[in-house]
Amino acid sequence: MKRFWPLLGLWLLLSYRVCADDSFNPTKFSSDLRYQNPQFLWLTWDDAFRREANYFSNANVGDLEQILETQWAAARKKKDVDLMVKAAIPLSMVYHNQAKFTHGLPFLEFLFRNKKHVPDYYWRHVLIKLEEEYRGKNEIEKAIPIRQLRIESGYVKTFWEIYRECGLFEDALRDFLQFQPVPPPGDYGRLFYLLRLGWLYTDVKHYPKAFETYAQGYREVAEVRAAAKKGMFLPRELTYWEGLFTGQMAYIQMLQGDYRQVIPKLEFDIRSSGDNPDNQIAKLILLAKAHLHFKQWNSAKVLLDRARLLLGPKVLPPSKMMMLESYADYFQSQKRYDSAYYYSKEFQAAQDTANTHINRNKSILLLGQLELAKHREESLKHRSQVEAYSEEAELQDFRIKILSILLGTILFGSVLLFINFRQKGLLTQNQIQLDLEYERNAILLKELHHRVKNNLQVIYSLLNLQKRRSKNKESIDLILSLQNRIQTIALVHNNLFQSDEMEFVQLEPYVRTLVQHLQQMYVMDEKQEIAIQFSMDPNIYLRFERIGTLGLIINEVVSNAFKYAFLEGRGVLRIDVQQVEGEVKMEIEDNGSGKVEEIRKNTNLGMRLISILSEQMGAQYVLQQSNGIKHIINFDV
Repeated sequence: MKRFWPLLGLWLLLSYRVCADDSFNPTKFSSDLRYQNPQFLWLTWDDAFRREANYFSNANVGDLEQILETQWAAARKKKDVDLMVKAAIPLSMVYHNQAKFTHGLPFLEFLFRNKKHVPDYYWRHVLIKLEEEYRGKNEIEKAIPIRQLRIESGYVKTFWEIYRECGLFEDALRDFLQFQPVPPPGDYGRLFYLLRLGWLYTDVKHYPKAFETYAQGYREVAEVRAAAKKGMFLPRELTYWEGLFTGQMAYIQMLQGDYRQVIPKLEFDIRSSGDNPDNQIAKLILLAKAHLHFKQWNSAKVLLDRARLLLGPKVLPPSKMMMLESYADYFQSQKRYDSAYYYSKEFQAAQDTANTHINRNKSILLLGQLELAKHREESLKHRSQVEAYSEEAELQDFRIKILSILLGTILFGSVLLFINFRQKGLLTQNQIQLDLEYERNAILLKELHHRVKNNLQVIYSLLNLQKRRSKNKESIDLILSLQNRIQTIALVHNNLFQSDEMEFVQLEPYVRTLVQHLQQMYVMDEKQEIAIQFSMDPNIYLRFERIGTLGLIINEVVSNAFKYAFLEGRGVLRIDVQQVEGEVKMEIEDNGSGKVEEIRKNTNLGMRLISILSEQMGAQYVLQQSNGIKHIINFDV
């Protein structure tokens, strides 16, 4: 029997490996009941983590969170600290990888308090993530002691991240270059090194050097790929790095005002970042800014909305600030000044908060500067042979200067904070009042649209009663045309009532609804075979007064087609609407028997209305002979 135990152990290890390597399967955790067992989940997690293998992905992370939260709750109820630790380690890291610091921080603090129960291998990772989350939440006074503990434990030698969070970019770059170990070519860690170095050159606005560093990183992905053992990395992992460095180079180009070829580079980065939503968010916003630069407004809005959805509860202040600024630029370009003003204020508030955090962090850093100076002094002793007395004298002088700066900073900062808080209190009260007034106006405007639509429907119904009583065909046709015009306007108010927009209507669904209504009104014989072909850009939005005018033009054109073009009871009506560089091009074409000359000779009310309404909205209207009659309407958005 004993000879079977090694085989059983090998089978369990292989089982764990298979489970851990299946990280991109969307049903990995939901379909395999073994993960409900805390021991099985911990063993598979631990095996994958120690091998630096993937364990989960965006496709299945929600299921993993739910299972771990359940296991944590059960262990906590039992007051079993060991089981709580085995649930808290993967749960904290899952939340950390998604930048959900509010969710993950309590678990990391629990692990920090219960160090004796945390396996030694994980302790350094707990400290890394705890410090990063404190920095991410701008709790720098808590991050500094963790960094000191990491240095004392021999896990790290630098303070560059702390300096960077405090806005001391030159010090951060200097510290990084002096003390950060440089991995050898072909080492996977070299990619992280070059990425971070590129960040720091960007922070100090040394853009050529940043671009060169990212370009080097892109080239070295190939070296890592060549040096790696077969199967060590999935193809998508190294493609992610190629996309990331490409996107960073595009970002540097944009900072220098060069937008040539940045769109395909950013799109490649986004496609390659399927498992890094944080990078996707940042690059979606940059891509939106590029589209704004080229005046591709609708594309920019779609990208910004997608980034906002991904951002959700994540703690990513730089991305949020960039998104708010881009929304303000977008709405400014659309002359929607109320929305532009709102996002500008939100951006300014976020920027003020960030600056307040940086100034606060600088003050805290000054208080701990003596410890940082000590760290630098001890590190540099290994590199230079400066006399001990000289070093002590310089350190004393440095202490005196720092204390002087500290006292001046505290005094000056106190005065500024008092003035700032007083002003912000007044601004906040005004903002609350404005927001309440805005919401009230929005509700009133929606109610107005609803009532106008209802009143128009009442008029429509009264005309319907009159039409049923009338025996004269001319009177019936006149009433029908009046009903269609009323319905055209009612549809605009109905769309505005049902949507969140207060002044813009999406063109594509409006045109479809209007044309289908007209088809029901005129094509009553089931034997008639009239096909309608739509080809419309779904991203076109028009102000309600313009879309009402355009709707009346479409009503006249399509009504005439249904009445006169298809005398044999069959045919095709084609409606094509596209937007090209801020201009909407609309074509309505039938393949009926009509002639342009006959239509031009006809002086009925419908054609006069088309001409008057086109001129009213500043549109170019052209009538052409094709297989039938083609109406071309071009106008600026």
